[in-house]
Amino acid sequence: MWLRAMIKLRRALRRYRDDRDLEAVLLRNWEGEPVLRAFFSDIEERLHGEEIARLRQKQSEYLALQNQINPHFLYNALEAIRTDALLADCGEIAETTEALATFFRYTISNVQEYVTFSDELDNAENYFTIQRCRFGDKISMELDMEDEKLLEARMPKLILQPLVENAVSHGLEGKLGYGTVRIVAENSDRTLFLRVRDDGVGIPDGQVERLNRQFAGDAGTAAGRQRGGIALRNVNSRIRLIFGEDYGLRIFSAEGIGTECCVTLPLLFQEE
Repeated sequence: MWLRAMIKLRRALRRYRDDRDLEAVLLRNWEGEPVLRAFFSDIEERLHGEEIARLRQKQSEYLALQNQINPHFLYNALEAIRTDALLADCGEIAETTEALATFFRYTISNVQEYVTFSDELDNAENYFTIQRCRFGDKISMELDMEDEKLLEARMPKLILQPLVENAVSHGLEGKLGYGTVRIVAENSDRTLFLRVRDDGVGIPDGQVERLNRQFAGDAGTAAGRQRGGIALRNVNSRIRLIFGEDYGLRIFSAEGIGTECCVTLPLLFQEE
């Protein structure tokens, strides 16, 4: 049996040497030769996996190149609008357009990098400037931070703005009258707490429980389709993937009073 297997293997290798046709070798009938069949099947699977990885890498490179082109056009267009607004003495339009350009630049570029809390705060303020174009003086944003050193605390990008957006879109938008978003930054020895509070319409207790179960890892709930679930789930998932299950997001809310989204992160600074 081994002699027959060796003869078939030599013929297959000779064919590959002459034709460089690896597919013909892999697809050869290796029935009756279980060891060789398993060997070439494993090679085929590995090559297929490498080909998929190569194609995905090509796709990623293409998308990265595309993302470099499209924002460049967008930034130029927004800058042209801002210039026209300044020439027409429309200061509010110019300010909003500048905030929008800065917001997009921050959101699109180098998404995986770490930034400071100060960077995140600037991005949230740009987002709020854009929203004030829609809501006017109906909404405001405040910062409560006892230790200014926390401005230099480092964290993954795009943690704060989705929480502020959730507060505006789902908390204040449906409220009659004036509304406030308050950002609170606190810390213990090793943990950073970022709290985004709104005095909006609040969330029903049952929905809060479903969201928090999902944030804790209960994939069986449908909370991701509920109020604010998708954006908040993304923030929570990224934090837990990077830092582990001791960190993440939790929601506290009372209907008619408001909502608080609390993010816990390890307290990190540049020297660490």
